[in-house]
Amino acid sequence: MFKVAEQTPSIKPGRAIGIVVVAVIIVLVAVAAYVVMNRVAPTAEGQISAVSLYQPLPAQMPNSTLPPPNNGLIALVPVKVRNVSTKPLSVQELTAVVRLGDTDYKSYSASPSDFDKVFQYYPDLEADHKPPFLRHSQIPPGSELQGLAIFNFALSEDQWKQASAFWVEATFDTTPYVLRLIWPTFPAHQHIEAVLPPVIPQAPPEKPPAP
Repeated sequence: MFKVAEQTPSIKPGRAIGIVVVAVIIVLVAVAAYVVMNRVAPTAEGQISAVSLYQPLPAQMPNSTLPPPNNGLIALVPVKVRNVSTKPLSVQELTAVVRLGDTDYKSYSASPSDFDKVFQYYPDLEADHKPPFLRHSQIPPGSELQGLAIFNFALSEDQWKQASAFWVEATFDTTPYVLRLIWPTFPAHQHIEAVLPPVIPQAPPEKPPAP
């Protein structure tokens, strides 16, 4: 009978460490290759060209004892999205985010039906009235779509200056890719002076009762 300890060659500590290092390197290379092969190519790119902020004056509510509503902060943001994929794209939604401390304040862009109403309600913004960013519009490969997006935050302009970041996220109709457009010179912005109170639409006169 033979002794196992005598028949089995021993592995030196230095050699054992080398084997472990080689094994770790092989695993890391395999993981890196998998990530590269399965990485999703960018679908779109874009930019924010400006940010204009408007703090509305309190609404005038005649014959009311209630306090005026807080109109929040309105942000006018020109957005550009370019299709860098090989298939047509269309933007489903634009969402703006202001990071203040540990809280992210989010706002969806004004819908097409509300876009023009914003300028009617706030006459101070008329000089900044530009064509809207048309969501759900097809962007062919290699082409771009640009337009104005309007966001509304329950913040003041002073709070904006204390925040740490602002960006706009674009989601798409046919792909899960999310495009984040960061405002690189935050908190820089154009200030739109509030001079006029909001225009409150008058309720239509009541029809007299039928005789």
